[in-house]
Amino acid sequence: MRDFKKNQPWMNKKRRRLERSRDDRSQPNHIPLDLTLEILSRLPAKSILRYQCVSKLWSSSITLPSFINSFMSRSTSRSPTLLVTFSSSWGDYVFSFPQHQIPDGSTCSSFYSYQITNTDCDSPRSQSVQGLILLPVLKIWNPTLRRFLALPHPGKHMSSRDGWSSYLGYDSLEGKHKVLCVLTNKYSDQPQVLTLGAQESWRIITKGRCPVHSPTSEYGRCFNGILYYTARLRGAGHDIIMSFDVKSENFNIIKFPEGRSRKLHMIPYEGRLALVTHDYHVVKLYSLKDAHGHEWTRECFVLHLPCENLQRDCIRFRGITDAGEFIFAPCRFKEAFYILYLDPRRSSTREVFFERNMGEFRRRCGLSSSHTLTMDVFPNHIESLFSL
Repeated sequence: MRDFKKNQPWMNKKRRRLERSRDDRSQPNHIPLDLTLEILSRLPAKSILRYQCVSKLWSSSITLPSFINSFMSRSTSRSPTLLVTFSSSWGDYVFSFPQHQIPDGSTCSSFYSYQITNTDCDSPRSQSVQGLILLPVLKIWNPTLRRFLALPHPGKHMSSRDGWSSYLGYDSLEGKHKVLCVLTNKYSDQPQVLTLGAQESWRIITKGRCPVHSPTSEYGRCFNGILYYTARLRGAGHDIIMSFDVKSENFNIIKFPEGRSRKLHMIPYEGRLALVTHDYHVVKLYSLKDAHGHEWTRECFVLHLPCENLQRDCIRFRGITDAGEFIFAPCRFKEAFYILYLDPRRSSTREVFFERNMGEFRRRCGLSSSHTLTMDVFPNHIESLFSL
């Protein structure tokens, strides 16, 4: 009778379940932290920020520089977005739109949108530089985190009475953002630089690396590890382009092309510095052929506008996508707006409308169609978890 019970099928199943439970207890019942962080770094920033509430360990690990850099490397491999800000007397608003694969004449939907209360967003000092945007009064805006980071004052060498211009650069080799600060009310060869996130204070550039100059524009452009802004040398009667190597912190002078217009926009084009100017339909492109010899080439293109009676000052050049398309958009609008993409290689123009999105946006924010909105456009924006 005893042997009969031992050979019963249900007894064998029970024994197997007991053995399996012992094996399960011998195995780790959690995922290793390094594997967890690897998985998290592949998620969108919105999901990562939500998972900060899971535990103190996750919250502290997500803010580690190693995790932020890992997320940044994956973010740069994704398609960048078009960040657009709208300003009105009722507030400032942020939209993120797709930048590529939008057919001509189509209506575009946003990835996300939100309202911000900082009043400095209507006058940015930079494009989106690896996910960060420089604002007036030495503030850094991270649109992904929806945070504004106040930078320390440059110190006694730069008083508010002197006046200065600040520029945001990025060193892709070391993965570091730097802010350059240069006096504007007098000529100087000792600008200051601040490395973000390095627990450093402002440093004066070593004497001899920088020509004596004064900036003539508050807006700079950084690409391929080089920061560019317009300036004037002491004793000179014309402007030049000052280049600043973000990694080595060395300066170089680049002469403007002859016969240039006063309104020029600096962009990267086919891996080189280029200047763009446009007068209604005509777009001129100056490409730097040789920085040491100050040689430029010039090309002209035709921008096909959606309306022939469009006022000349209604549309502005906004930058270039990573695919090489020039971006044009109105400076203000009421009911709807559009963005024009000019492909200089194909000499073609595509138009993207945002009418449906703006109607939903106005209803949500309580704005009527009579409210005029001004806009800024930030091409090639990527997500970033950087925080001071």
